[in-house]
Amino acid sequence: MSTLETAVVFTAVMFVLSGLIVLPAHLCNDTLAEAQNAVEDVLSREEDDMSPEGLNTFFTGISENYRMIYGALLGEVPDEEE
Repeated sequence: MSTLETAVVFTAVMFVLSGLIVLPAHLCNDTLAEAQNAVEDVLSREEDDMSPEGLNTFFTGISENYRMIYGALLGEVPDEEE
């Protein structure tokens, strides 16, 4: 293999590895920003605005999101609840 071919292959491998590092980090930053916005929304509401049903729906959504994220990280597909 020539030096030029080696340099091209090495550069391609470095681009792929950097993409595998940057893209999930970007996704995590977006998710963190959305979570912080959701927490601010919940904390800024008055106590009378949050009904038990609304709070239950909020926490159910959070737990479903965590289950989907950790399932994706572990390579498992989350089961749909019936």
